[in-house]
Amino acid sequence: MNYVVQAGDTLSKIASRNGLTVREIVSANPQLTNPNVLSVGQRLVLPTAEGAGGGGGGGGEGSTNAASDTRPTTTETSGANRSNPPLTSPNSDWILPGEGLALKLVPTDFANAARELGCETAAVRAVAEVESGGRSGFDAQKRPKILFEVHKFRKHTARRYDQSHPHLSAPYESPRRRESYRKDQWQVLREAFTLDPEAAVKSCSWGMFQVMGENHAMCGWRNVRTFVEDMFVSEAQHMRAFLGFCRDKRLTRHLLTKNWAAFALGYNGEDYASNQYDTKMAEAYRRYSRN
Repeated sequence: MNYVVQAGDTLSKIASRNGLTVREIVSANPQLTNPNVLSVGQRLVLPTAEGAGGGGGGGGEGSTNAASDTRPTTTETSGANRSNPPLTSPNSDWILPGEGLALKLVPTDFANAARELGCETAAVRAVAEVESGGRSGFDAQKRPKILFEVHKFRKHTARRYDQSHPHLSAPYESPRRRESYRKDQWQVLREAFTLDPEAAVKSCSWGMFQVMGENHAMCGWRNVRTFVEDMFVSEAQHMRAFLGFCRDKRLTRHLLTKNWAAFALGYNGEDYASNQYDTKMAEAYRRYSRN
């Protein structure tokens, strides 16, 4: 079906209203050179729920989430890098592509995000730099940057794999947690995805702002599948997750006052000081605020 862009529309809003993912809309509209920018009156093609899904999904027959819970179409997975085959599991029909569109943010995106939060652009840039390691939200192979947390996988699988896969499922205080960080994160996710796809992706932090998959609902996604699929599309989706998380956790006030310790506590957790998240963000903010 065709859709005419209205004032205030974004791809995220259009996708949500029509039971689609941003990735599906972008794939159906190759003319979108910058999916972060839409013009009022612009015409888009919206794939039908049947055409977008391409297979049975976790929603079940009659589910209102059927379109978003189905596995990606051939178009979405056929372009995957041969060295990075799609992620699959014998326990699910969900398939994750080996690479994404990996669309980048532009400087105005940071300014717009800061305006939404009511804080300085330098504050948003500081968080992005520290969380992404000062680089893109995607790796060189067009995959969103991730970090797998063994204690989260343990939680989301009710400790089922503590004995058989202790390198994937372990307590927070276990040395296996930090050992896992030193491994190829996509290989770790691939193994966990084979066991339990949804638990695996919920146990990762995703993209430029490293938002956990388990937090998808508070960030504005109706299920973790659409969240993860959107993480493959663009850094704008990473930004969307960041904005949603900050609003839900009421962290905007700390960005306004530049209380980096309080922000890092709410954003990164109680262990923030050991990784110096607060001091790194403060330093990054000082640099960006001088520009």
